Amino acid sequence: MNSDKFLKDIQGKNVNFLIGSGASFGVIPTLWIKSLDKSFEELLTSDDYTEEQKKVLYFIWFELWISKTKILEFDDENETHIQYERFVNNLIDFLNNEGFDKPKRINIFTSNYDTLFEMIFDKVSKDNRLTYFNDGSRGFFKKYMSTENYHLKVSHSGMSDSFQREIPTINLLKIHGSVTWSNNNGVIEVNKKNKIFDKLIKCSNDIKENIRLANIFDDEKLIKLLEYEDTILNGQINEEELKLELTDIYEESTDEINKFFTKYQTLPVVNPTKQKFKDTVFQQHYYQLLRMLSFELEKPDSVLIVFGFSFADEHILEIVRRSIVNPKLKIYVIAFDNDAKSVIEGRLGNLGGNIIEYLPSKNLPDGSQVYGNFTYLNSLFDGKVEENN
Repeated sequence: MNSDKFLKDIQGKNVNFLIGSGASFGVIPTLWIKSLDKSFEELLTSDDYTEEQKKVLYFIWFELWISKTKILEFDDENETHIQYERFVNNLIDFLNNEGFDKPKRINIFTSNYDTLFEMIFDKVSKDNRLTYFNDGSRGFFKKYMSTENYHLKVSHSGMSDSFQREIPTINLLKIHGSVTWSNNNGVIEVNKKNKIFDKLIKCSNDIKENIRLANIFDDEKLIKLLEYEDTILNGQINEEELKLELTDIYEESTDEINKFFTKYQTLPVVNPTKQKFKDTVFQQHYYQLLRMLSFELEKPDSVLIVFGFSFADEHILEIVRRSIVNPKLKIYVIAFDNDAKSVIEGRLGNLGGNIIEYLPSKNLPDGSQVYGNFTYLNSLFDGKVEENN
């Protein structure tokens, strides 16, 4: 599919995105552990690990993934940052080109709890004063979250006339929580200076210091303090070796690990274990966002564009599967490669007929795959054709 056809197909429609961890690859690693041929989710849900070992796995999960999700500064040398900015600017251009009688709103539902979108919104807002970026929060010195804040239509009129013009709105709906959220007396507060996150960073550093002191003369350890990502994600460790080292870490830092895990359980994010929020406030917000996703997909002339999302979340999967009964819905699934496409097809099932279209749909003239990466997604919006038609 080329850019012109794609844009023609979605113009004037109720456009929604469902974006997963694949979008942030290049800043935050994937959950796949190469040497074990398993995802981190499988380790955390496995009965083969003791509760003590799983507590250490949560520490590693925080250290390798979550600690990297609080992103406040734009890096003009990072390709992922560049593609995020390109994407948001493409959405602004798309909405500005919609007619006054068409919806000027896009919803971004994301399972990511990183702050890449918020950071980009801040960056581009000074040059796009007539675009409304909405993360669902309201306030000034203190910002509080409510799903009611998404149901807004923002208009603008000039000083010399009274004609109301709807301005583009981009809604960000973080289904799996955020590292900027905390429970403040029964209300979700949004603050980049998240005390829970900061305390977890300190706990994590204390554990690393204990590991450093315990292993300072030991070169035999497979989990190396300064090489977590390589030794866990890309190393040659097997599960028996991993279990032994998890036990060693727990024994060397029992008090610190338990303190970390107790604090971690208050972090408002959905873990890769299919276990949802324990906190009632976040749980209610989670289900409200899911209802919003379901409601948007039930609307006439709706479009859902799926990117970097594998449908591992059973609640989201079921909502999308149920939405296929809407004959006016069109779903574009951008799969990174043929293997990813097979996984998603297996989860969605043989449903929808012409409602679901998988992209990229063709190979290059030399037979090589067109990868459904962020560059490809942006090419659909900015007019650059990335696949053979």
